[in-house]
Parts: sequence; C-alpha cells; structure tokens
Amino acid sequence: MVYLSLGSNLGDRLLYLQLAVGIIAYRVGAIKTISKVVETPAWGFDGGTFYNCCIGLETSLSPEEVLHQLREIEEHLDRKRLNQAGYQSRTIDLDILFYNDLVLESKSLSLPHPRIEERNFVLAPLAEIAPKQIHPGSNKTILELFNSSKDSSALNKIEAEIYPVKKRKYIAIEGNIGVGKTTFARQLQHLLDGSLLLENFYENPFLEDFYRDPKTFALPVEKAFLDERIQQQNTFFRTEKRHPFIADYCIEKSLLFAEQNLSQKDFTHYRSNFHEKVTSLPQPEVVFFLVQSIDHLQSNIKKRGRDFEKNMSNDYLEKIEQGYNQWRKTSALPIVRFPLNGGDITTEKSVLYDFLTALFRF
Repeated sequence: MVYLSLGSNLGDRLLYLQLAVGIIAYRVGAIKTISKVVETPAWGFDGGTFYNCCIGLETSLSPEEVLHQLREIEEHLDRKRLNQAGYQSRTIDLDILFYNDLVLESKSLSLPHPRIEERNFVLAPLAEIAPKQIHPGSNKTILELFNSSKDSSALNKIEAEIYPVKKRKYIAIEGNIGVGKTTFARQLQHLLDGSLLLENFYENPFLEDFYRDPKTFALPVEKAFLDERIQQQNTFFRTEKRHPFIADYCIEKSLLFAEQNLSQKDFTHYRSNFHEKVTSLPQPEVVFFLVQSIDHLQSNIKKRGRDFEKNMSNDYLEKIEQGYNQWRKTSALPIVRFPLNGGDITTEKSVLYDFLTALFRF
C-alpha cells in the first residue's frame, strides 16, 4: 500500500483536495482508503490554515513515477513553486509518505517521507487509515507515533468529507455544434492522461455540400459520417490501451443527426443499418452533454471560422438542441447534463473544476 499526504491552504481548500484525489485515482492508482479532513495551522511558516488528509492506494507505478505524477497534478491544480527558501502557501501539496515498506534515499525522493513523526497534520489522518503502519526509523506504529507526538499544533476535524472516485474507462463528450466538445475532450485527456478520440469530420466529402443543399445531400453526408465513425472507432479501440478513453463524440450522435436531417423513410432504413453496424462497438460509461445558449454557439462557430458553417441558422441549432434533449430521454447511455452558462473552459479554471467535480461524483 502506498500512502500519500494531501494539503491545501489557498483558495477553495476542500475543492483542491477533492480534485487531487480524483486525478490521482486516474493517473496513479486505485484509492482504497481516505481519511477525514483536519484543519491545522501552517507548519514551519506564517500562512493560512491548511486542510489536510491522507489516502492509501495501490499502484503499478514505481516511486519515481508516482512522484512525477504528483508533481504534474500539483501543476494542473495551480500550485506555484517560488524560487525562495522555506515553505510557502499552496493550492495543493502532495507527498509520498510510504511506498509499501520501501526505504529509499535518492536525489529526488526520500522514503518514508522525512519528519513524519514530528507532524501531527500527517500523523492524525494517517493514524486513522493506517494505525499499524510501521515507521522503520523508530520501529513504531503510526498510532504510537501520534500518541507520543510532541507537536502541539491544534487539530480541527472538518465535517465535510472527501469522497472516493471511481475511474471510468470510457468518457464521451457530446453537445450541439460549437459547444466546445473537442476543447473539453482535450482538456480532460491532458488532465487524466488518457487516450484521445477526436471526430474526423473533415474526412466527410459531402459536408460542405450538405450545408449548401441539405435536402439533396442529407443521406450521403449521414452515411459518410456513420461509416467514418465506425471505421475510426474500430481502429481506435483495437490499438489504444491507455485508459481512460476520452472522445469528443459518441456513436449515437449519428442517429440523432440523421433523425433531424433525413426524411422519415430514409431515417427508418438508416436506423436499421445503424444498429446492425454498431453492436460490437464499446459504449461509454458516461456521456457529458454540454449545454450552451444559441448565441454562444454562434459566437464559437464564427470564431473557429469554418467556411461551410458561416451561414448556419439559429433555427438549425435549435432543431439539433431539441434532438439532443429528446436523445437524453430515450438513450440507454448514462448521460450527465452539464450547463456551461456562458462559461469558457479555455479561460476559466472554474468551468474545468466544475466539470471535473461532476465527473468525479458520477
């Protein structure tokens, strides 16, 4: 078992602890136990009070690989390492306390973590989840070290708890044209270190013709999209092994758009063909349905500057939005509605953090 210490004394401290636990579950290993959160004064410097907790996890990574992942997670969660001596306030602080029973002294890492026995903000939560863990330096258990600790720092238990996070192996992002599906998928892949599946809409030879003459080219464009998506997913799931799989579309969007764009006769045939072709494809464990106002969709469409989209009408976007809302009611997939309310994930970290919170709570 690997034990980690987590601390935060800047910003929304509980949120940073929860986000760290969620990302660790994806990037480092399966979390088996989480302590209660304690509030403690800053240790070794003047600063705001900390929220601290400890977690126990199982991992296939080496100690150095775990350390590397923790440093990347700190960076993702806005920790700033200043070029100055001593301790500093931080949004998140992640440390390896024990890596099984390994004793290690290297240039980058000491195990067990130095001075555990002097720090109640570590001993208290660690004694809760690993009271019998032996510290090789003293040959005492963590509980014994806590009971005999000379650290007189105040410890306040927090009622709010950090909840466990289940790693999802396949996550899809869906939503109307211009809502930002690809941006969200890229951000999520970057954070969770998964495999990215992006739709190849540029490969569709009928797309520009469809926007020019929807009635004539609706069936060719939808057939081409379906064939391309099936071929792409077959290749992706055969070759990619690193979870989570993160896609900026799910295959069921083919049905959704076809129903909006095709005649009833063509759609009936298309739907039958769809079900025959996609039965063997993996299905996402969760689909996030991004929702944005039509005005924001139009603004995003104009910003990305695709010629064939420049004359897209509000009526068409509203029609597609209605199709998505109906799809949510009829699909067997687990779909989480995520309103953006004008937020922009590329410029507002709060939007990303809200999205991660929704994912980790699912």
